[in-house]
Amino acid sequence: MGHKLARSLGALLESFRMALEAMWAHKMRAFLTLIGVVIGVATIISMMTVLGGIKYKIDDAMLNSLGVNVFQVQRYESDGGIHFGPRRRKWRPKIEESYAKELMQRCPSVRAVGVESWSFGRRLTRGGLETNGDQSIAGGSVEYGTNNSRYTVIGRPISQQDISSARRVIVLGYDGYKSLYAGADPLGTFVRVDGQKFEVIGVFEERGEMFGESQDRENWIPLSTFERIYGDKSVNLTVQAWDAKVFRKAQYEVVEAMRVLRGLRPGEDNNFGMWTPDLMQKQFTDQTAWIGVAAFGICGISLLVAGIGIMNIMLVSVTERTREIGVRKALGGTRGSILRQFLIEATTLSLVGGAIGIMLGYGIAIFINKNLNFPAPVPVWAVLLATIFCTFVGVGFGMWPAVKASRLDPIEALRYE
Repeated sequence: MGHKLARSLGALLESFRMALEAMWAHKMRAFLTLIGVVIGVATIISMMTVLGGIKYKIDDAMLNSLGVNVFQVQRYESDGGIHFGPRRRKWRPKIEESYAKELMQRCPSVRAVGVESWSFGRRLTRGGLETNGDQSIAGGSVEYGTNNSRYTVIGRPISQQDISSARRVIVLGYDGYKSLYAGADPLGTFVRVDGQKFEVIGVFEERGEMFGESQDRENWIPLSTFERIYGDKSVNLTVQAWDAKVFRKAQYEVVEAMRVLRGLRPGEDNNFGMWTPDLMQKQFTDQTAWIGVAAFGICGISLLVAGIGIMNIMLVSVTERTREIGVRKALGGTRGSILRQFLIEATTLSLVGGAIGIMLGYGIAIFINKNLNFPAPVPVWAVLLATIFCTFVGVGFGMWPAVKASRLDPIEALRYE
């Protein structure tokens, strides 16, 4: 049994050796045949790697965008995603600041409720220095920092006393701090926002970029001060559950309480939006599904073209090696051994193209991800899938040439010129 297995393995290795020699003897022909396989596999590997890197970045951003066990109640649903054409929303009443106290009373699974309101596209100035015009101003309650995972590295956060007194104080985002202070101590100094003077009491920690956009442009002022300057807008509520065990329950409780506060009858749709960390992840998965389908489509078409090329090349190879096949059969070679030899050659040709495609796809993904500054882990399943596809292409399209070779009459083959 062992001797028979050794002979089978030896014959298999010899077939692989002969397949590689045949490829090397016709390098240009083999290269042209492999282009389709390389393009198909490189496409699927690079696209799946890039999408995996983007998902990793989004997951990481979601972990840092809100605090632990925190979700939001908003006037409208999140717009996260790509949209084509105008988007029209049905008008909804604003979210009131007073809802925060009501939710605390009505929802036992809720630990804290923060209130925040926003003004975007602002510019901060200090003397002759100024930031870019993409700064955002958040008017927030004392829960703002904790519920949004925004922590001060210099100074202190805004206190309830600051809010009660409507003080003109500000916690700077790291971008504003770098632009206006360049590392100098900002505490006790003043900056201007929309002509209003604010005392700097703190600076948020640096969070870096996501997809080339800075995450350090948020600046925090007391909610009461914000409302005096920018008006009484609809607010967002950041809701923190007691722990992960009641996180989902807290969401149900908040939805029920909000429906009561908004006067909604049974069967009526919610006229408010909920935003949870897993929502953007789901949106990303839904919106990028077509990219994966397109990548698989390109891969399938490329492999089909490559398979036809492999079949044609193997048919040419059978014709060129007709006398060789006749000699092998005359010396005792069986149909099975001839069939195996040509199948292995076709499969090896396809797998070599697949290996080149995997390396090329990985290289493309590393280049793209490096420029976008997020990791490029190659999905193991994509590599395995590409390998399986290449194997099937080699076997499927190499079968007819292999069968044709195995059925050649040895006498006629020996006479072939």
